[in-house]
Formats: sequence, structure tokens, C-alpha cells
Amino acid sequence: MITLAMAVGSLFFGQITLGKNFSSENLQVYTNTNETFYYSTGFNITQVKIYKADYSLYKQFTPFVPAGYSMFIDQYKNNFVLSKNIFNTDNKLEIIVTFERYNSTTSEREYIIRIYSEDGNVLHEFGPNYRFSDEYDINIYHDATTNTNKLRLFNQEIDSTEIYNLPTTSLSAREVQAKSKISAFPIPAQKTLNIMNPLNGSHTVEIYDMSGKLVLNKSFGSVENLVSIDVEGLPKGTYFYKIGELNAKFIKN
Repeated sequence: MITLAMAVGSLFFGQITLGKNFSSENLQVYTNTNETFYYSTGFNITQVKIYKADYSLYKQFTPFVPAGYSMFIDQYKNNFVLSKNIFNTDNKLEIIVTFERYNSTTSEREYIIRIYSEDGNVLHEFGPNYRFSDEYDINIYHDATTNTNKLRLFNQEIDSTEIYNLPTTSLSAREVQAKSKISAFPIPAQKTLNIMNPLNGSHTVEIYDMSGKLVLNKSFGSVENLVSIDVEGLPKGTYFYKIGELNAKFIKN
């Protein structure tokens, strides 16, 4: 029996083969309907590197790093860190590069967020003082009510949520919808949390504390585009909101 198990295990293991080893590089993958690219990620890096599906170098450039900041490229693939036709319509790749510094006066980390084209040109800059401490701070989503792609950011300096309209084509709309995450505003929330209905077949929003305890829930109609839930009674802290299998976190002030 042991010999048979080992033979079966070797058979399946033998079907997995190493395609490429990028020594000392942390890469993430971007795919669309007919393309695959790999791109560099991590903290304290100095260059943007993008590789083709055959692992050959496609593009490489060195962004200007503002004085006092360090550069990083986020590793969460569903944040559209590398994308195409999301921020521009020229059919070139776009990449989000973030610059971080610690402000000793406010004891806060501050971020400048730049969107570059694959050629190293700056398409747009947000900052300073935007939040990008985890994967939920940049939220790109498709607004079904207006059939447009949008970007949500939080500006720490003026304590406000900002919603930006993005160029939208049928291709980019499909890509955003395919990778869409649940989104809400304002974050941080004080009285009301407004959640975009992901239209995933679920009709209940649930809110959990960090221990996993259900603290609030609300039912809503399938045609409601925006679900508002009263969170004023919750203690200050971090919570998760969930609709079906989709979930994200928010901060209650």
C-alpha cells in the first residue's frame, strides 16, 4: 500500500514542472482575456519591471522617488496594480506605484500614489496624505447605476473619501466587474455605512467585529444599488462587512 501511494504521489508531482525561477525577485501576475504579464512588487524597490508571458523583460523604468519617501509596489493582484484600459484608453499597461514616509509630527504614515504608463510616464498622482496601508485602501469598482468605472481613495489630511470617475470602455467594464470587490463609503464611518450592492444574489449584509462575532445585519432588495446600514451604535474600531461570499473591512470612528 505504501509503495502504491508513493507511486501515485510521484505521478501527480511529476506533472508539476518549474517554468521559471526569478531569483531574488517578488513578482505578481496580471492576466486578461488574451495576455499575461508579471511585474515586480515589494518594499524599498527602485525599479518597475514588467515581464511577458514567456518571462522575457517587456518594460523597465526607474520612477523618481520624492525626498524622504521610500517606494513600494503593492502585491495584491485584485487591486489593479497592473492593468490595461482602466486609467487610460491607449491600450498600454498601467501600474500603480506608491511612495511612503513616516510623519513623526502626526505619527502617521503618509502616501503618494502615482499611476504610470508602461513607458514610465505619470498618468496621475494622488497625494500626499492618502491612505494605502492595506489592500482595501484603493478600491476600483464598476458602478452599475451609471455604467462607469470608479476609484475610491481616502484622504487622511482632510479626513474625506474621494470618488473619481475613470475612463470606461466595454472591455474595461468587464474586467473591473470580473475582479470587483465589495466597496463602501465613507471609510472611516461614523453614523452610516453605504455599501454598493455587488449584485451577487445575496440580499443580506452582515457586520462582524474582529473576533468574528456578528454585530449587525440588514436585509435589502435585489434591485437596491446602495445599501445603507446604521453603525452609529458600534464602538470605535475595525469591522468586516459581508454580502454573500464578498467581504471587506471598514473603520468605525
